[in-house]
Amino acid sequence: DYALLMIYANWSYLKNHSSDSSSYANRRLGWVQCLAGKRESRRLAGDLILTENDIVDAVEYPDGTASTSWSIDLHMPLPENSRFFPGREFRTCAEHEYFEPYPIPYRCLYSRNIPNLFMAGRNVSATHVALGSVRVMRTCAMMGEVVGLAARVCKAHDADPKRVYSDYLEDLKAQMREGAG
Repeated sequence: DYALLMIYANWSYLKNHSSDSSSYANRRLGWVQCLAGKRESRRLAGDLILTENDIVDAVEYPDGTASTSWSIDLHMPLPENSRFFPGREFRTCAEHEYFEPYPIPYRCLYSRNIPNLFMAGRNVSATHVALGSVRVMRTCAMMGEVVGLAARVCKAHDADPKRVYSDYLEDLKAQMREGAG
């Protein structure tokens, strides 16, 4: 709600009060997305929870899948906003931590306690900081391809996602080498 308030308040200011309001006189706001501004809406836990240390230390897991090369991109309250609106900051600035590309472990892509649940977007098993790297669209799309391939392995062996890791990881790796086509 606060994000919508800020959007409409800024639009109102541009049209009615800014020194450049005449250039906005015949413009209209076409669409505003009514979704929360947070990158993650729920935190799901897989058999492995990817952390900042895994990324920065380039930990090599035997079940590496889709790779990501995006920085750890965290958004913090803009210091000026914190000064004027303490506890109600609405503008952020990005802080990037760069590292070498790394593969996301398969165990981050299925639920540890819901037997048939795969995850391949901003709901993967990762800490808030690690999610700052894996949350980008291209990476989510690659995770989706891996999950699709893993689902095919599940179907072929009448197995759940956890058993793909324990019993059929080599099958999944072979499928990943071949690709979805």
